[in-house]
Amino acid sequence: MIVLIRQPGISFWKGTNNKGIHLVNWKKVTSPKQLGGLGIRKARDANTCLLGKLVWDMVQSTNKLWVNILTSKYSKGPNILHATRTSNSSPSWSSIIKAKNILCNGYQWRAGSGSSSFWFQNWSSHGLIGSLVPIIDIHDIHLTVRDVFTHNGHHSQALYTILPPTIADSINNTSFRFNDRVEDTFIWSYNTNGVYTAKSGYSWLLCNSGSVNNQQPSFVWSWIWKLKIPEKFKLLIWLVCHNAIPTLSLLHHRQMAPSATCLRCGEDEESILHCLRDCRFSSQSWLQLGFADNGFFNEGTAHNWIKTHATRALSSLFLAGLWWTWRHHNSMCLSNDSWSLPHIIRNIHHTVADIENAFHEVPGQHAERMIRWNNDNYGCVVLNVDGSCLGTPIRTGYGGVMRNSAGFFLEGFSGSIATTTDILFAELTAIHRGLSMAIEKGIEVLVCYSDSLLSIKLLNNSTSRFHAYAVLIQDIKDILSSRNFSIHHCLREGNQCADFMAKLGAASNEEFVRHTSAPYDLLPLIRIDAMGTAFPRALASSFFLFFFPFVPFLAL
Repeated sequence: MIVLIRQPGISFWKGTNNKGIHLVNWKKVTSPKQLGGLGIRKARDANTCLLGKLVWDMVQSTNKLWVNILTSKYSKGPNILHATRTSNSSPSWSSIIKAKNILCNGYQWRAGSGSSSFWFQNWSSHGLIGSLVPIIDIHDIHLTVRDVFTHNGHHSQALYTILPPTIADSINNTSFRFNDRVEDTFIWSYNTNGVYTAKSGYSWLLCNSGSVNNQQPSFVWSWIWKLKIPEKFKLLIWLVCHNAIPTLSLLHHRQMAPSATCLRCGEDEESILHCLRDCRFSSQSWLQLGFADNGFFNEGTAHNWIKTHATRALSSLFLAGLWWTWRHHNSMCLSNDSWSLPHIIRNIHHTVADIENAFHEVPGQHAERMIRWNNDNYGCVVLNVDGSCLGTPIRTGYGGVMRNSAGFFLEGFSGSIATTTDILFAELTAIHRGLSMAIEKGIEVLVCYSDSLLSIKLLNNSTSRFHAYAVLIQDIKDILSSRNFSIHHCLREGNQCADFMAKLGAASNEEFVRHTSAPYDLLPLIRIDAMGTAFPRALASSFFLFFFPFVPFLAL
């Protein structure tokens, strides 16, 4: 079936008369766009990812008729991750198990209340811990994951049972966060919300096959797909950058043409640049359009030539000229039909007008927004928090500043996160640390500002029970519901002090630092906020960098 599915795709690229040529190999076509491909999914892998939806339903024991039937006959819940096929397995079950075997490493156990059995449930990457020891001490038989991981000191010391050394070391170096209002569950680790989707499954397959992580593209490809032009123009540029348009140079190299000499001018080899730019039938169009400087005709590679002129002024004119130059070449070589120069120029200008009308937004009249600290004028203690992911390799940090309603510094904090590069986790950690610090200081009324809109939505709305950070989110919700604390979204122009502290944390190696006095370089920003200085939404970033150029260097 997979072979049959691939046939239409092959016909699309090669043609139905079996006389065409493969311009780009299928491996490149099915590579992600950032690696120079078209992002077309391989049929076999796509089928596996669609079957993964069935695996997800089985893992979560969703209340569906087919799930109930297969559960009663074969396996229930997370146990499917360790199930196998048997000689009398149905075709449906065999397909599900086959997909499970490929995708199972993408699932992981996420702690909630920690009520799962330490011995008899699959919470560990090592499998059932009970199966790894010859005997379980009677005192340990009813222990839960929480019982072991909340023990002071080494976690393995909570057990009377002797664990294998490698298992004991793994447990001692693992930590979990627990909350009684969140259930233990298996989640799909490649999605922050913990829910499996065919898209996330395919991305996971690409990463684990080395198609993304281990390949270094020869140059950046994303600029092609960001161009505001018709898709057929992008495909032409993509083929040019792969040196794959059927010029006589390519056809001669593949022994499909007797000579590589240009049929139009008969002067030089018909390379890509000769075909699109240097042939006298092409160059006259470019000169007529006003591309007459020497630099235009001196660029040595087709990729650099197109990228240079497609991403600067007159890009629409250049790209329309590129398209109609290629069309004119094909008309002359395939139909022996030569177009007049005025006809070509007229088509180019009509195409430019179409591109401008279809893709370029008409600038509207927008009222300028002025943003300042504590934009809502709350008259209580104000906490600003932020997360930061910077540098190569990425360093993750968080930070915050606590001030009174007049803008005077009360206390601050910053810290580094070594275990993840996820900015959402950094933002949530900053919120939790800031609220916890406010409780320690005995603050009764507090307003917390964060510029992470996603974090605010997660805290103000119901959260998926499969979310990777469900426990941390619930911890924050518990604080907000038990105190006279509130959390609000602000724009980054009003959150500059917290941004400073977050970058300070990312640049450090300390997990958590309290600042009882403001860092010296933070003082100018605090003064500006206290004075109520407002920044225009669109211009605040450039204003900020102009007057405080030292701040970004703290992240290095």
